[in-house]
Amino acid sequence: MLFKEASRSSTAKQSDFQPTELERHVVDYVDCSKRFYEVSRDFSKQYAHIYSARLNTFRNILGAAIHKKWSNKYKILKLCELREKHTLCVIVGTLFKLQELKPSILKELSDQLEIIPQPARTHFVHDADSLVLEDELQRIKLVGECIDVHQVVTGVVCAVLGSENEDGIFTVKDVCWPGCNIQKPLPTLNSDRYVVLMSGLNLASKSADHIFSLHLLLEWLSGMSGTAEYQEEISKVVRVIVAGGVFASHSNESSLNETDVISAAESVDAFSTAVSAVAPLDLMPGCKDPTGIMLPQKPFHYCLFPKAIEYKSFNRVSNPYECDIGGFLCLGTSGEPVKDIMRYSKLDSHLEILKKTLQWRHLAPTCPDTVPCTPCIDTDPFTIYNCPAIYFSGDSNEFATELYEGEDGQRVRLVCVPDFCNTKTVALINLANLECYSMMFA
Repeated sequence: MLFKEASRSSTAKQSDFQPTELERHVVDYVDCSKRFYEVSRDFSKQYAHIYSARLNTFRNILGAAIHKKWSNKYKILKLCELREKHTLCVIVGTLFKLQELKPSILKELSDQLEIIPQPARTHFVHDADSLVLEDELQRIKLVGECIDVHQVVTGVVCAVLGSENEDGIFTVKDVCWPGCNIQKPLPTLNSDRYVVLMSGLNLASKSADHIFSLHLLLEWLSGMSGTAEYQEEISKVVRVIVAGGVFASHSNESSLNETDVISAAESVDAFSTAVSAVAPLDLMPGCKDPTGIMLPQKPFHYCLFPKAIEYKSFNRVSNPYECDIGGFLCLGTSGEPVKDIMRYSKLDSHLEILKKTLQWRHLAPTCPDTVPCTPCIDTDPFTIYNCPAIYFSGDSNEFATELYEGEDGQRVRLVCVPDFCNTKTVALINLANLECYSMMFA
């Protein structure tokens, strides 16, 4: 895309005015989401397979972490190998939370079963919640102050150091998490390069309050606003990623129906076309968008974008989504896993949850327990195999960011991408130094 800029000295005449053209800067791009696209869609299989695949994967990962933390002081046993009481050992397994307030099909059928109806809830934490650790064959109850039941969720794989007592309860003395993976060296850029992250366009919304802000955004991306120097900065935006909520998101789901979503297809296509004409665009679906609700979500169907698909710069991508932008690995979701973790724990900060999932090395540990996903068989696609440079979550209530620094020198820019419909805000990340800031269009 060419940006036309006008600049002249104070002494120049109007006839001396000559427009200058600026080219959009380009960086190498690779879509790394193959494991999300090719996930098994065989719904005749049970969900136990994904837990087995997850546990097998993390047994290998935790082997090195256990050796680093505890050396070879303690035996690593499976639950079926626990024999001696009060003998310190290490066991590896998947955490499962027993939660009194967790939704149940029995409660949903309370009328037929003559059970007192349960009040509608959005948060399912109770003081009586407890933890068990399970593997392929058995499970054992966990107790101990070093593992807080309200700071973890079902589906996290970890190693626990402790001993079993006469009652068959395992007292935890210490915990070893998988931890953030080793990060490949980040490239050094000679000049600024920007990635724009946004979420929650809500183009099917009956309210048009944010449409003017979207037009301002398009003018800004197109280089049609600001001074010549400012336009030159805008030419350094190398990619735009929309993290879900394109048609609708959690903020307006109660007021929409199918007709609203279908009628918004033309507006979504027009917006995608306008952005793709000036910059590369990656469009991720969200849980309220017209695509399958189960994670990993497949890209939008191409029939929804008869105009935008004419541009090579337009990419329909999966949710979760992983890509390499100029040597910087970018990974994120449209926000469903983060919101679900908030519902089933006392973690109330999106940023804190992003850090936790890096520590757990898993994008969506509550899949398939409380987040719908396809019954994967051989592998768990939500495992974070490579440490990203940019890690984001969409559909947040507000913009938030932090630079996470790992024990082995990892530097990860965490970004909570706000709902654009409500905040009129996008996030900008400078690849040259991983700095991040917000920009409001109001």
